[in-house]
Amino acid sequence: MYQQNTSSLPSTQHNDVCQSDMADAYELGSAMAREHLSTEDKKLLDEIGDDTVIVVPGTYDHIHQVLKSLKIPFKIVKQTELLTYPLRPEDQTVYVNCASSFPPSAAHRLRQFVNDGGQLITTDWALKNVLEVAFGEFVRDNGGRTGDEVVGIQVNDPTNPIVAGFLPAAQHVDPQWWLESSSYPIEIVDAQRVRVLIKSDELNKKYNSHAVLITFDCGKGNVIHMISHFYLQRSETRNERHKMSSEQFAVDMNMSDEIKSKAKNMSNLNYAQVQSTATSSAFIYNQLADRLKKKSNNS
Repeated sequence: MYQQNTSSLPSTQHNDVCQSDMADAYELGSAMAREHLSTEDKKLLDEIGDDTVIVVPGTYDHIHQVLKSLKIPFKIVKQTELLTYPLRPEDQTVYVNCASSFPPSAAHRLRQFVNDGGQLITTDWALKNVLEVAFGEFVRDNGGRTGDEVVGIQVNDPTNPIVAGFLPAAQHVDPQWWLESSSYPIEIVDAQRVRVLIKSDELNKKYNSHAVLITFDCGKGNVIHMISHFYLQRSETRNERHKMSSEQFAVDMNMSDEIKSKAKNMSNLNYAQVQSTATSSAFIYNQLADRLKKKSNNS
């Protein structure tokens, strides 16, 4: 497999190469994740409304880039607009990107949205600036700060449908999770109500928190939070399988000949990159499909 040697590149050029590769990886990973969807789930996702998914911009993270690669429509609502925006708890999912600040009043509006049946998904610094403010009885920031590093992750709750994409991907080697510099480790306050879906033993050894992806019900709704970001900007080839080609990952995942051919043509990508993007893409697809099915069953 061809891999571009980026070690001698200037840092800005190296970053451009990495970001270009991850954009390609998301294109391939999203195609893989979609191919594994059921016919019912594909139909639900194809019919999703223009504002069923709300994205609240933050200081960091770029969930909109992932949603675009998945061809999921969304509407951007700014933090200050949350106070007056007509949210629909019965069918909307609100994504809050990692934010260095957040109006407390907007955080409490999101608490009411969840109480009334809405779904809230947050990343990284939103742990302290949204969840600790409005959902502090469930989770909070543990005070530690990670480095810019990659850790191996494990499925902690294989029964939950939204992490189904991680199960086949983990059969050959642990998937990876990229931690941004100064990501916020999660402290679980209510261990009875907060469920850890994805964990990392490596994260726990370093930062006294094993939680990577958690969820809890609140009122009629649900909250999902993850350490670091939705949009992964890099991965690492930590063992021999991670160094293999993206085509090998397609083979391991029993993808169609069309997807295998697409992976073969993307010779700039390795196994680790596509494994990371395919699992994160599958999470978003599965989470939205699960939400839409529950709405359909309740209507």
